[in-house]
Amino acid sequence: MDTPSLPSILVSLLGGLAIFILGMSHMTQALNAIAGSKMKDLLAAFTRNRFAAAATGAAITAAVQSSSVTTVLLVGFSSAGLITLSQSVGVILGANLGSTVTAQIIAFKVADMGAILMVVGLAISFFKQRPRLSQIGILLLGLGAIFFGMQLMGDATRPLRSYPPFLEAMQTIESPVWGILIALVFTAVVQSSAATIGLAIIFANQNLITLEAAIALAFGANIGTCITAAFAAIGRPAAAWRVVFIHIVFNLLGVAIWYALIPQLANLSEFVSDKLLHDQSTGREIAIAHTLFNFTNLLLFIGFTGPLARLANLVVRSRPKPEKAAAHPIYLDPIYLQTPSLAIDRARLECGRLATLAIAMAEEIPLAALEGDTEQLRRLEKRDDEVDDLQTAILNYLSRIDAKQLAKRDQEAIHDVIGLVNCWENIGDLLDSHVLPLGHDRIKTGLSIGTETKAKLLQLHQLLLRDMRLALLVTTDGNLEQAKELHDAKAPFRKLAAEAENQLRDRLIGRETERLELFRLESDLISNFVHLQHHARRPAKQLLEKTE
Repeated sequence: MDTPSLPSILVSLLGGLAIFILGMSHMTQALNAIAGSKMKDLLAAFTRNRFAAAATGAAITAAVQSSSVTTVLLVGFSSAGLITLSQSVGVILGANLGSTVTAQIIAFKVADMGAILMVVGLAISFFKQRPRLSQIGILLLGLGAIFFGMQLMGDATRPLRSYPPFLEAMQTIESPVWGILIALVFTAVVQSSAATIGLAIIFANQNLITLEAAIALAFGANIGTCITAAFAAIGRPAAAWRVVFIHIVFNLLGVAIWYALIPQLANLSEFVSDKLLHDQSTGREIAIAHTLFNFTNLLLFIGFTGPLARLANLVVRSRPKPEKAAAHPIYLDPIYLQTPSLAIDRARLECGRLATLAIAMAEEIPLAALEGDTEQLRRLEKRDDEVDDLQTAILNYLSRIDAKQLAKRDQEAIHDVIGLVNCWENIGDLLDSHVLPLGHDRIKTGLSIGTETKAKLLQLHQLLLRDMRLALLVTTDGNLEQAKELHDAKAPFRKLAAEAENQLRDRLIGRETERLELFRLESDLISNFVHLQHHARRPAKQLLEKTE
């Protein structure tokens, strides 16, 4: 017998593995883009009960074909305090079950279809003018790459079936401990439990390992996938690490419970596959074992979400949070970029923070311009820098989303957020560049604004702040009734501003030159208030135009 060329086999095996992982990445990306907007609705189920949380975790993972994506999103939501730890436990249990769908897909004997799916998917993906259709093409391309990679790996390992040194090495995996450890390390390195299970199916189909050894590899893959969540939690608060802790404990306990029952699980999966599904392939038996393992663990642990959460709180202690600058973003977590619709929502929340900074400027700067001293004016000069910095952070975050690959609704949502961001930045810029200098002019000229004019200006200021706070609610909530109320605020504000201008003109007639300088100052303040109110109404105008 000729000795197989090991370097050639290794290159083919690694090449097939690379194509497989690339296919998984493309398929997950496409499913994220297609199902991402629905994930927000699914996430609302977190607030119901542990069973709903488990169902949500399973549904999201099955939809995006990646338990890592679900767990990483969970880390982000926990960090932001959007879900409780007990709810997180249910999601983790469900995510493990949802991940078994990948193994079921891999088990289909459609490797020969890989190249055809890749060609069809590539052709469809070129329809860029129809983003959703293009994403379906990328989905098919990724699915084809998975099958094609499986075929390459199967062809590469076929000569090893009669190569004694390799067969002896494979005997090591027959020990469950070694099988679990090898799969754990491999999954941690390639960041894909599906790749590990795919290799286990290939080796089992080539009769290189037994069904029991393949199940041990699947157990190791379940533990190894926790590494992805651990990487995502680096640098994050204790809430994120509690999610990672629960994920690790759950998967370790699940494997520990089933370790001594691997032969029985193998027999049960053979029965289900052969007798019930009439599929006698080893690959299907592995997929069934993987599903039974995770489904049973879900049933065993679903009643212990509370104790697991308390254990995580006990083990992972919170640390004092360092105080961050106001312009430091708190919602723009890169985790959400994997699911664009969620990333857009986070950018909108950050835009709400941008609005609060601009409103804080509007509360202080006009008053300082009316009656503040030089020190107060200088202290306020740096406030617009915070607004500019946060605007830049939000726009940079949105620029990392590939808008061309998004559904039309998400593309429009990005444009909406950009419009809102620019609106609030314009307000900050107007306050800093136009209103604040008027305060310096007042002090430089030694002028004093009259009592009647000041009263009108203060009245305008209060109306302006009311409209800005309404604009904040429209920015964050997109409430149509509030948008209509803000839109209708134009007429009364302009009427009051006109009354103030007429009052200034009446007082100007027949007065000295000094009165002319004061008139210019007071008139400029009124004009700037009108411009600020115009910008404040833009969120309402944007929303109303969209609904029309």
